[in-house]
Amino acid sequence: MKKELDYIDLIRTRHSTRDYDQHTLTDADRTQIMEAVASAVPLGSTVRLEWKIADRSIMGCSGLVYAKCGSSHDELAEYGYQGEQIVLALLAREWGTCWYGMVRMPGSPCSITVGKPAARRVRSVVMGALSRGHMRKSLEQLVTGGIPEHSSPLVRTVLESARLAPSAINRQVWSFEVTSDTQIVIKGDAGRFPDLGICLANAMVTARQLAGKATVSRLNEGTYSISW
Repeated sequence: MKKELDYIDLIRTRHSTRDYDQHTLTDADRTQIMEAVASAVPLGSTVRLEWKIADRSIMGCSGLVYAKCGSSHDELAEYGYQGEQIVLALLAREWGTCWYGMVRMPGSPCSITVGKPAARRVRSVVMGALSRGHMRKSLEQLVTGGIPEHSSPLVRTVLESARLAPSAINRQVWSFEVTSDTQIVIKGDAGRFPDLGICLANAMVTARQLAGKATVSRLNEGTYSISW
């Protein structure tokens, strides 16, 4: 029987890995990584992404996971949506990962570094400070109109998972709105990064874990609803 992932725990405990052990990917490693890729569900049907593994030791990692992607808002959202699901699946298999906007393969907006985590060194401390990982906005700052007093714990958990999504320089370029006890709306500015899609993925997998199902719908450019 296929083991269900505890996405909520993965989201709450994840951190960007920037120090890696020296490790060359084996055929078994590649198979495991591509299984994580295959587990990601797409956001829409109009954008096709073909994820690949590149052998490249950037920041000491064993490889990069990436796909060719255009620069439109919808394409970037799709990239982040699928990519974050891949990240969470890799974390569950004890791989270290990190979104890197400065590390791009031809045609990709950014890459996901993959490797075996090593003990934290100076690089992690410096990169963590530069990415402002310690300066995350609160839900009070992100939820438009506030969280209704009688909202269910499920709503709050989905919002918290969305809040914890990684973003470029920890900008958190999104806002949330609670429209009912079974739906939230997420608005965001893509820019040239897939941040909004990453946030949507965190909300979706959390709602799916708690409610058994979740639907993400595009309302207009930069605005999506998550229903369960």
